[in-house]
Amino acid sequence: MRPTHAKAVAGVDLIKAPHRQAMLADLIETLRHELRSQGDGCVPRCENLLGKIAVLNDSACVAGLLPLLDDDAEHDELMFSLIHTIERFDDATYVRAITDHLGACFAASPRWIVVLHMRMLNSPSTSAAYADCIKALPKNERDIVRTILEAVQKRKPTFMASCDALLAVI
Repeated sequence: MRPTHAKAVAGVDLIKAPHRQAMLADLIETLRHELRSQGDGCVPRCENLLGKIAVLNDSACVAGLLPLLDDDAEHDELMFSLIHTIERFDDATYVRAITDHLGACFAASPRWIVVLHMRMLNSPSTSAAYADCIKALPKNERDIVRTILEAVQKRKPTFMASCDALLAVI
């Protein structure tokens, strides 16, 4: 965490939940606008907004940030920054939010959802939490997970065993 955010963290606990939620919604909407505009200074402005979102430490941001993943984004580093912000939360919260929005996000941004899955597979604890989560999904959503895991296997054969372990759960 950057030093400028360290001071803000102490004050975040004092912000009442409804106000924090409104702040989060405003920050995500501003980020969405910045990502669309892609003008001069877009990267530092977006990084600054992601820092402010992270400081709020509100897991609701995961649901708001996932739809911002964009296969056609001009700056891949911003997509990775989105992922890093999403990954800040505990495994159960993180994977639940992903599964809650998986169908729409995969349809909108298959490349980045595959990247996100590769990152989840790289973490044994996240992969285990994901396995627990996908067991409870309805069949149509498990089919989406299957499609994503098969795409991961095609893209990176080194993930074959990890994907097979999750496919066995489905």
